[in-house]
Amino acid sequence: MILNLQNIYKDYQQDKLVVPVLKDINLQVEEGEYVAIMGPSGSGKTTLLNVIAGQYRPYAGKIYLFGKKLSAYRGNSLYRNLLALLPQNPQTLFLRNSVEEDYLEFCRMIGYDRTEAQQKTEELLWRFELKHLRKRHPYDLSGGEQQKAALGKLLLSNPKVLLLDEPTKGIDACAKHHLAELLKELKKQGITILMVTHDIEFAAEVSDRCGMLFQGQMISMETPERFFQGNSFYTTAA
Repeated sequence: MILNLQNIYKDYQQDKLVVPVLKDINLQVEEGEYVAIMGPSGSGKTTLLNVIAGQYRPYAGKIYLFGKKLSAYRGNSLYRNLLALLPQNPQTLFLRNSVEEDYLEFCRMIGYDRTEAQQKTEELLWRFELKHLRKRHPYDLSGGEQQKAALGKLLLSNPKVLLLDEPTKGIDACAKHHLAELLKELKKQGITILMVTHDIEFAAEVSDRCGMLFQGQMISMETPERFFQGNSFYTTAA
């Protein structure tokens, strides 16, 4: 088991009220598995990803990554060859004036020397069919191109676990198809993927298991076939 969440609780302070967001979440993800979590807006999906990514701390419960407590990862060690998070808005990942500059800067930040940085950048630009966009500002790319460029940037750190927050949001059907193929290829390479999404057709196509997060609680987790046949929340032709 690569990821293990045990009895996770998380709340927010809103004015003078305490608002519960996650309530007794238990989730286990195996190595190389693709898990999709769905649910209505406000159900806690993005908060769950941020808790797993170490950006938010739960007030109760334990998270284990590769058998080690998440809290035991110090500094940036969690994000070096272990875990990466693709946020809803991929623009937030870009800091430089071109895709190539951004990749090279990120390589330097995670410790590659100049030669390694250039090699890794070339590899990812080729792999994600972005070479013709290397000099473009990331903000000038289409939604699908931004999503691919952001995903490519994250893979520079060689993550073993990839967290995706609404990866199909704002992209067209063609870009969605290309993204699905890329994610299937990453899964074949042994990368474990945990995705939250409203896109039920996409989830049915790419995932090994689908879960339902409702009012902060995980109320279902099944294979796509059993999940969509057996619950009354979603139906899909898939």
